[in-house]
Amino acid sequence: MSYVTDLMDKVKTAHDIPSDYALAKKFGVSRATVSSWRLNKTIPEWDVLFQMADLLQLDDQNVVLNIIAEKQKNPRVIKALESSFSS
Repeated sequence: MSYVTDLMDKVKTAHDIPSDYALAKKFGVSRATVSSWRLNKTIPEWDVLFQMADLLQLDDQNVVLNIIAEKQKNPRVIKALESSFSS
């Protein structure tokens, strides 16, 4: 499961959002956009990611690092990001 999918599912659970359609309405995007996120075709804009972080009371830095780490292909970048998680 991707980090974005995990965030979406946690928001839905924490805020009793019954469907991806309702989640799309909450963030002002189309259902197709949420589907694209869920299928890892795209990621949400940063403002939406921060809205999710706020709803879940997550630290912005951790959200940013997790998103970047998930999308990176370069092993050295991944290692540097992982070391910042453990700091």
